[in-house]
Amino acid sequence: MADSGNDRGWFGWVDRRYQIKPLIEFLRHKEVPRGPHSMVWYYLGGTTMFFFMVQIITGVLLLMYYQPGEATAYESIRYLTTKVPFGWLMRSVHCWSAHLMIISLVLHMFSTMMLKAYRPPRELTWVTGYVLFALTLGFGFSGYLLPWNKLAFFATSVGTDLVKSVPLTGNWLLQVLRGGPDVTANTLYRFFALHVVILPLAFVALIGVHLLFVQRQGMALPVGVKVAPRGIKFFPSFALRDVLLWLVCFVVLLTLAVFVPYGPGIPGMDWELGLKADPLAPAFPGIKPEWYFLWEYQLLKEFPPHLFGMEGPQLCLLGVSLLLGIWAIIPWLDRRARREQPSPGFSDFGWGAILFMTFLTLKAWDIGAVPSAAAAASLKAISWTCAWWTLAGGMVIIAVRFLVHHHRWFIFTIAALLHVVLHGLLGLSYLMAGVLAAVFAAICITPSIFRSRRS
Repeated sequence: MADSGNDRGWFGWVDRRYQIKPLIEFLRHKEVPRGPHSMVWYYLGGTTMFFFMVQIITGVLLLMYYQPGEATAYESIRYLTTKVPFGWLMRSVHCWSAHLMIISLVLHMFSTMMLKAYRPPRELTWVTGYVLFALTLGFGFSGYLLPWNKLAFFATSVGTDLVKSVPLTGNWLLQVLRGGPDVTANTLYRFFALHVVILPLAFVALIGVHLLFVQRQGMALPVGVKVAPRGIKFFPSFALRDVLLWLVCFVVLLTLAVFVPYGPGIPGMDWELGLKADPLAPAFPGIKPEWYFLWEYQLLKEFPPHLFGMEGPQLCLLGVSLLLGIWAIIPWLDRRARREQPSPGFSDFGWGAILFMTFLTLKAWDIGAVPSAAAAASLKAISWTCAWWTLAGGMVIIAVRFLVHHHRWFIFTIAALLHVVLHGLLGLSYLMAGVLAAVFAAICITPSIFRSRRS
């Protein structure tokens, strides 16, 4: 029998060497489950990938002009933004896409959490996504110093100084990260290597593994659904919708980059070049990290210098590590989801975490501050205002979950709001309010744990 046209052409030449027909057949028959969840949440991974590709393209363009070094980094960025045609736009797109990528990734992670898409056999898909999120934060932190301006220099000094809180190895890690005891040109070279070589290689390798898991196992079905409902074809239907959303994201990204080229000007989202870094100059007033680190920054401020025979920052770091560790192993902790049963407790844990970080982030933004008031009065006003905003958001979340999704499990959400009320409205210390809220949650959860073990 004569070969078909495809077999004789370039496709046949490639297929005889690499056997790509099975891959094409797989994509042709692959379907995405249809449902309310598939209209929004299934596309967040694709939008995150889109913003990462924008990061790579604009990063390569920036590399054509950027020169790392204490005497050249700032000057090369200034030349790029003032002399190179559309150089300011290139840098603005790079900065905006970095923030939008993190927003998309946060939404993707929390949607995976709420849909219980981490349940077997997708535990490792969750873990690889978790590590990708950590690498993305590493991108943001390492890239912040590269312009070598005054704000980035002192913010990096404060951020890297936190590494000293790590027990036993803190000082050694600080030396490795900075390339010495202080932030110098050695730190800039190390952050440049991290941002341009090490993190991209690790990210690309891990995202390949993550996508392999997703393609082999498919999209997660809703909890309790044993047989996949008839869905939409991945190619071309779902893929074309993905591309259409990418075009929308590109329009939004370009609009922000053109009309707000240096960020909205709020703490943690401002990348105006400003003045060149001067290690001998006094510290920049009101230094704050990027917005996605603000909750940790504020949490550190809430801890006293010493507590229980330990340094406050060390204890804070231990608590944050414990919470992040719990988040990483949720697929193995959520036994109800493993049995294809609803697990409202873990959904509520996710909403409680959102409220916990929201309150701290609002406080770090100094929402409600009174400039003319004394420091103590201004802090009280900030706590009061942020508490009411968080309470309002929490009540909306509870109402929507109760009326729309018919949820009845609100222990973690109420504990987070109780913490906000005790600290922000009644004036208890942050830690004391947290202890009381944790005791409340433990008392409420204990009976349900015993009931689940009996069943």
